[in-house]
Amino acid sequence: MKRAVQVDDVEFYKVDWGLTKNLVGPESMGSEKLKVNITEYLPGYKHKLHVHPTQEEVIYVLSGTGVSETDSDRMEIGPGSVVFIPAGVRHATSNLSDSESLKAIIIKSPPGDEEVRM
Repeated sequence: MKRAVQVDDVEFYKVDWGLTKNLVGPESMGSEKLKVNITEYLPGYKHKLHVHPTQEEVIYVLSGTGVSETDSDRMEIGPGSVVFIPAGVRHATSNLSDSESLKAIIIKSPPGDEEVRM
């Protein structure tokens, strides 16, 4: 398994809300406890409200603007914002712009939790 990778050498793949690339995880580097992706939320797109029953998530925004929301909180996010989502908390991320992608590093632990959409 690889232990290092150049971000630009990893291909994006399409998801409902944009594009993502898996940098660290069971499939890419054999990680058993951690998953790291770079995700682009395309202009105007929203990742629908969902929950990871046993998985914690960190969102670090690289560029663009958006909103991170849970049942009890809603905050605007932009470059340099760090969001922590505890396991079992319903959440969604949306891109506020109609012209610019929201790009973020997504860190999840453990890597293989099922996403439950609401």
